[in-house]
Amino acid sequence: MRLRFIALFLALLVALAIAPAEAQFVNESRVTIKAVAVTSGEKPQGAVIDITVIVTPGNGRVFVSTTPYTEIDMQGSAQLAALTACDLLGIDFMQHDFFYIIEADAPIVGGPSAGGVMCIATIAALKNLSIKDDVFMTGMIYPDGFIGPVGGIPYKLEAAASNGAKIFLIPKGQKVVYVQERREERKGPFIFISTTTRPVDVVEYGEKLGVKVIEVETVEQALTYYTGYTIEKPELTFNLTKYSDVLMRLADRMKSDATSLLNRVKTLAKSDELERIQEIMDEAEKCYENGNYYTSTSKYFVAKIEMRYILYRHTITSDEELSKEFDRVEKDIENLKEYLKNSDSIGVESFQLYGAAEERVSLAEEYLRKAEMSTDRNKALENLAYARERVESARVWLSLLPTIEEDVPLGKDEIKRRAQLYLSQAESMIIYARAIGGQSDLINEASDDIAVARGQLDEGMYCGAAISAMEAITKASLSIELIGIEYTRAGRELIEAKVDAAKESAESSISELEQYVTPILPVAYYEFAETNDNIVAKLAYYKLSERIAKLIGVVAKSYVERELVKVEHVPLPTHPVSTPPKAYEIPAFQAVEAVAAAAGVVALGFRRKKE
Repeated sequence: MRLRFIALFLALLVALAIAPAEAQFVNESRVTIKAVAVTSGEKPQGAVIDITVIVTPGNGRVFVSTTPYTEIDMQGSAQLAALTACDLLGIDFMQHDFFYIIEADAPIVGGPSAGGVMCIATIAALKNLSIKDDVFMTGMIYPDGFIGPVGGIPYKLEAAASNGAKIFLIPKGQKVVYVQERREERKGPFIFISTTTRPVDVVEYGEKLGVKVIEVETVEQALTYYTGYTIEKPELTFNLTKYSDVLMRLADRMKSDATSLLNRVKTLAKSDELERIQEIMDEAEKCYENGNYYTSTSKYFVAKIEMRYILYRHTITSDEELSKEFDRVEKDIENLKEYLKNSDSIGVESFQLYGAAEERVSLAEEYLRKAEMSTDRNKALENLAYARERVESARVWLSLLPTIEEDVPLGKDEIKRRAQLYLSQAESMIIYARAIGGQSDLINEASDDIAVARGQLDEGMYCGAAISAMEAITKASLSIELIGIEYTRAGRELIEAKVDAAKESAESSISELEQYVTPILPVAYYEFAETNDNIVAKLAYYKLSERIAKLIGVVAKSYVERELVKVEHVPLPTHPVSTPPKAYEIPAFQAVEAVAAAAGVVALGFRRKKE
């Protein structure tokens, strides 16, 4: 009997290996879509690959099978496609498993250019939509649903045309691409090889092949061409001043502490130090008067760190005094951690407050360790000052607990599971971001957040672990979105468009959440984005606000699924059936990958600047 079972099991494995796309899953929804890629080798060509997406009930796992084998960024593309599709639809990612089966006739170059197609297919599978087989697309998927630049477009266009394409969707801004031509010239016994670069209008080239080439900016736009549907966004608005009373409590507490500390350092600080501190305090007061209470809180927090450092410099004059202060801060951290770990009163409202406090106490512990390991006394005092004020800021967030009138209890096991899954997602996102050249400063910050989240998980601070993991996802995602964006007027305009879209998405997510939960933390980050002068930081905090709102919504089980709206397109002009010209009639295209680090983009310093 046992041998028979083993034989059946092996037969099943063989069957799956031979025809993975035909494997059956329980309660599955599947969609097959054609994507375009570039074959590897000395003379790359366009190739059409089949991608089958299968969605089943599950718990947020993503599986990828590729034939032949492709590089890790295909794995990352699948992970990102699944998460983005769920975000756009307002569906809980953790309630499904996703299977991506990629099959090609020849080895293809690893790359993220199939991400957009995979996201479209995932949406179609989740919503049981049919895919038009004469529409093709190439484009990287960004976590906010935008389509990013790719290389090899002329090759891919040729492959699509050869396989019956009538519409070929490309990322916005890539109507004209620059390609390289390799020329060989024989002079006597010698062969001289030269390479020239020239622009190619892809739209015009598509017309020659009988294909209409269309630029798209978002997944929603591409979805209309593939399915005839787009995603309806709810027309909800929220009033930032509605939460003024709650956020004012944070600012009042921080302002009081900062004023008290200022009175202590006035006689100790140098004139230029006092001038700088007063400047920060004045900025904080101005924000307070304008009703930007969280921004005011953050500025008072920065002032407190500087004042605490000055106080330490003048009052800690011996190793014994330094050791005592280390012990004092460490004891404060341990006492607060013990309180947080043993709290049994976490609910859908208080989750965000406990999470904010746990994140801050973990950062306090991190900077205490930095202070202990520092060989420079002033640096040790600076890190120690930050650690102490971080502990205080955790208490400030916990001071809002009495404002909660009713709270639906949450189980710690459920929060722990969510935190573990988000941490796994963040780790995958960072691997993917590194593989495709994401913005390094943001990736490094995301890695730091992951280290914090791991520590929080180990110590039972699950609310903080979930929020820290979500911050890591946000930063890793943003590092991907900055790929190829140069510090030019066009680059700034692109970022501004992303800021507008991120603001709208944050408002929508907060508006949906406030139907069930008071969104204190998302609103705080939204306000911080509103008042930030750095355009990249503004983009980052809008996105963080949106993701934290969605995280709280998931924990509170208040996800609102998006509806699809039928879209009528103007009929496309008919083209005669065209066969691509022979090889000698087509220029020898060699794609230039448009991936350049965003010049001028600096590390945002999320972890130090926000309160």
